[in-house]
Amino acid sequence: MAETRARKTYRDNDLIGTEIEDVTFDVCQFVATDLTNARLSGVTFEGCKLVGVDFRKCRAFPGVDMRFFNCVMEGCNFSDLTLKNQKFVSCDLRRCTFVRTNLAGADFSHTDLTETMFHACDLTRADFSRAKNYAIDPNGNTLCKTKFSIPDAISLLRGFDIELMS
Repeated sequence: MAETRARKTYRDNDLIGTEIEDVTFDVCQFVATDLTNARLSGVTFEGCKLVGVDFRKCRAFPGVDMRFFNCVMEGCNFSDLTLKNQKFVSCDLRRCTFVRTNLAGADFSHTDLTETMFHACDLTRADFSRAKNYAIDPNGNTLCKTKFSIPDAISLLRGFDIELMS
């Protein structure tokens, strides 16, 4: 049975080496939380605030299984992870980093991605519908059947030396 942890704050080394399975974090705060060797499986974050969390340190098995709904995330790092089909829905991701991240099938719908970096990521079939403020270089990432909404999809042309006319 799934466990819910509500309105808790996790700082620094609170979660080193922990195994967290089938847990929902509801309106919790994670501040520079150290996830070294933590195993996250079936974890849902709802309405949480995560600042400076480095998810790269999680123990892979082969991927990390997490879902984020209505979360505020600032300065978090998801590089070098397999996050296939993960959900980042209706979130505010600011200055987050995704480098060499497998995000095939991931859902970023209705998410603000201000200053979030995607580089060398697999975004095959990822969903960015109704997402905004993303800066994704189509030449530096794998895009295949990736979903974007107009007018925000125009931002995909930023890296090209072109002029758009109306």
